[in-house]
Amino acid sequence: MYKRSGSWITEFYHEGVRYKKSLGMGISKTVAKEREAKFKQEIREGKHLQKARRIAFEKFTEKYLSNAKVNKRESSAKRNEVSIKALTPFFRGVLLQDINSFQAEQFKKARREAGVSPATVNRDLACLRNMLNKAVEWSYLRLNPIAKVKQLREANESKMWVITEEEEERLLEECDRRPQRKKYLRDLTAFALYSGMRQQEIFGLLKEDVHLDDNYLLVRDSKTHESRTVPLNDTLKEILGKVLKEPGEYVFTNAEGKKLTVLTNAYWEAIRKAGLTNGNVRFRFHDLRHSFGSRLGMNGVDLKTIMQVMGHKAVRVAMRYQHPNPSHRLEAVRSLDKSGKILTPKVTPLKKEDQEKAISAMV
Repeated sequence: MYKRSGSWITEFYHEGVRYKKSLGMGISKTVAKEREAKFKQEIREGKHLQKARRIAFEKFTEKYLSNAKVNKRESSAKRNEVSIKALTPFFRGVLLQDINSFQAEQFKKARREAGVSPATVNRDLACLRNMLNKAVEWSYLRLNPIAKVKQLREANESKMWVITEEEEERLLEECDRRPQRKKYLRDLTAFALYSGMRQQEIFGLLKEDVHLDDNYLLVRDSKTHESRTVPLNDTLKEILGKVLKEPGEYVFTNAEGKKLTVLTNAYWEAIRKAGLTNGNVRFRFHDLRHSFGSRLGMNGVDLKTIMQVMGHKAVRVAMRYQHPNPSHRLEAVRSLDKSGKILTPKVTPLKKEDQEKAISAMV
């Protein structure tokens, strides 16, 4: 409780909801405390219901996107736009206060029946959940009605493509063969594979954040909005020693010396020529990061180190890099063969007279 412009104000949280109320002007602190106690009691007993501000879904999305463009990374804001395009036909005309968990479940069902992948549905659902969290924060809602709606299960392990040494060699050779005006594709691909950095982190890497003499580089704009350092091995130092001589403030640039923003068709052609496709599935640029983490895991690097180097905040994400492929899991089990057979001690039953003696001794 505090005083502002002659009026006593109470402000507090209850079950994750923020409440704020003016207790009156020209009253003593004692009276203000009494009113505050009464107000808090009403909140606890559910007698005080905060009125929701009426606003249609599509109208609120305008406010939400405007805020996202200011406070989120450009890629995240654009992803929100994609999700809202998917959400709008389902929720158009619905008041924000009328959205409920059943509607969210129906949205999930309709999207899956339309052939949309679980990962995409989850991104759309996460966007809706974040929108409604903002609605609570901006006092349009008292509670988020879909806070407990679960996401669909994603088969993450099946998506991971851990590149082999032979595939790596073929891919880098094909990157070298692409007829680009500026030959950066091989260095860019190798850099991603040996640093484990995300695509946008690499595109946004500034030369001033590379410290060759101290064997590290600084990632400022990460997915988790936290900076981290990435150690430099000899492969990375060799690549950086070459690209840092190029003009421009960014480490990797296009033919005009400007910041990279998208992967060109040259990369996907290199993927195709290298044979890194399996039916409708092709090796993604993000799989270079997966391969980096998997190689660390297969070399026995501990989870904490993997999390620090790759910028993971959750252990469950880094866990995928422990014994990531069937051959490595098999080799891990076969290592028991080398340690010798497990011997089961032979148990010889006692004779009847010996059993009687043993029982008498216990008594």
